[in-house]
Order: sequence, then C-alpha cells, then structure tokens
Amino acid sequence: MNPMPAELSIQAVLGDVVGSTGHRYGVRDSDGNTMDTAKIIANPSGGYLAIYHRGDEVKLASSTDLLTWELIRTLDPQATQPTIHLLPTGGFLTAVEYNDQVGSGGRLRLRHYPGLDALLAGTFDRERTLARTLSLCNEGTPTVLAASLSPDIDHSVIEIGFHYHRNCDIDRQARGTLIDFSFWSTETDPAADHALTTAATIQGHTVKGNIGDRDSLVFGDTRYSVHEIQYTKNDFGSWRMYLRNLETGIAEFLPVVTHGGSTAFANPTVTALTSPAGHPAIVATLFIPSEGAADGEGGELIYYREFIDRDPTADVPAVQNAHSVR
Repeated sequence: MNPMPAELSIQAVLGDVVGSTGHRYGVRDSDGNTMDTAKIIANPSGGYLAIYHRGDEVKLASSTDLLTWELIRTLDPQATQPTIHLLPTGGFLTAVEYNDQVGSGGRLRLRHYPGLDALLAGTFDRERTLARTLSLCNEGTPTVLAASLSPDIDHSVIEIGFHYHRNCDIDRQARGTLIDFSFWSTETDPAADHALTTAATIQGHTVKGNIGDRDSLVFGDTRYSVHEIQYTKNDFGSWRMYLRNLETGIAEFLPVVTHGGSTAFANPTVTALTSPAGHPAIVATLFIPSEGAADGEGGELIYYREFIDRDPTADVPAVQNAHSVR
C-alpha cells in the first residue's frame, strides 16, 4: 500500500505505474481471454465490473480486487473497443465499435440494459447501431461523455466522444449527441486535434498517424481527458499518451513509467472509484503493444492509485467521473 499526499498530481496518478497501489500486466480473465481495452467501473452490488474485447468479441467480467477477473459472459460477438456507463436509473449504457465482419468498417453501437441483472444476463432492451456521418470508412472507440435521463432512456440526451477515419486515411476526434435514443447528430472536434498535435510538436513530433481513443475524469476541480496519439501511421510502437486540461484546452505529453520501461501505450481508460481497501482511488488501463513492450509487460495493463487521509478531518483530492458531470 502506498499512502499518497493530498497534493498528488494527475500526472503522477496516471503516469507512475511503479508507484501505483496495485498493478497487473498482461491481464487475462478466468477463461484466459486477454482483456484488451478494458473499461472498469464500480459494481453497484459490490466489487467491480469490466467490459473489454478479445479478438472481435466484447466480454464482461467481475472482480473484487481490480486485478483478478472472473468472466461473466460475451456481450457482443461482433465488436471491439467497448465502454460502459452506469446511469442514474441504475441501468447501464454500453457503447462499442461494431463491425459486421464483412469489410463494412466500424460503426458505433449503443445498448441499454435496464438494471444489473439484465447486464449480467446480457439482456438489453434498446439498441442503436448508428450510421456513419463523418467518415465513409470507420467511426469507433466510443466514450460516454455524459448521459441525462428525463426520466428514462427514451427521454434522454447522451453525449459520445469517438474517432472518425478522416478521408479514410487517419483517425481524428469527433463528438456526437443521441437524443431519446433515436436522433443522432455529430461534429468533428478540431480543437481537440489541434491541442494534441500542438502538444506533440512541443515534444518534437509531427503527428502523421492516428489520434484515437480517449477517456476523461475530474481530478480536484479540473476536468481532464487522456488520449492516445500515434506519431507514425501503421507504427504501433509510436503510440503515446497525452493529457488535456479541458478547462484551458491545453494538452501535454503524459510520460508513463512502467517497471520494465515499456515505451508505447494505447487505449487509455480512467475511472474514479473506491479501492478494494475502501479508499478513494483512480483505476486506469492501458494497452501496451508488443512493439513497445518491455519483457513481460505486453497486453492490457491495469493499475490503480489510492488517496489516503492521514487525518480523518483532512481533505483528499476530489475525484469523480466526468461521465456523470453535467
């Protein structure tokens, strides 16, 4: 256990795997499936839930310690890059990059599960597979930015971050809004692209590859998003992490320090929750491609960091999921 001072920075939380409270490299579930691009949330009934993909199948697993995962079921046999969001009604929203495996390219697919039992059973009551609007080739890596229900999924506003394959060449950032689970509108996000490419230029790199997956949270009084950037197209060893302050719009390079010195990182997720020991914490996941992996570190990495009060009356960093902030 690593007690953390109240002034711990978001850069240290997300970048210092060596100093984390708990970590595991190359994570697999109880059936031996790799847990690629895992998104972890708290289970309302206790413990934790993770949604992830192995190959072209999206799966769901549970855990009591954030590091050991018991497979529950396959949720979608034709999708990747999943995320999950707990709704204020007690239901769940999942979003994936759906591909029908006949060369049609990725599309966003959203499903609504009315409660925990329905999720565990894989029984959704609403599904929308959204037509591409910004790319002829691919749209994917969804992130649920916000979800407002008034009072149910049929009277809702859901905001999604995603990438679009610009000119069928490279991935760039976009946002979309789904109203009443029926009406879908989208727009590109050039401000995010500009902030991230500018930050990469400061590091001496021109971004000729993809700007893809992202996730977000609130730390202290500031909203942040974490992004993957690929410096060189088709070079998996050139994936790096960048952190963007959403209050100022400014992005910066986020160095990640692992035990073995891995250099490439992709598909970030971040979630504020309570640790297995009962302390406020942030859990993060990264995919470490083999091209940039140190020995024994390739595949999905899960790590979390606690914030511990030394004095019961002392303040700790306030953390919450940006997904739940309106």
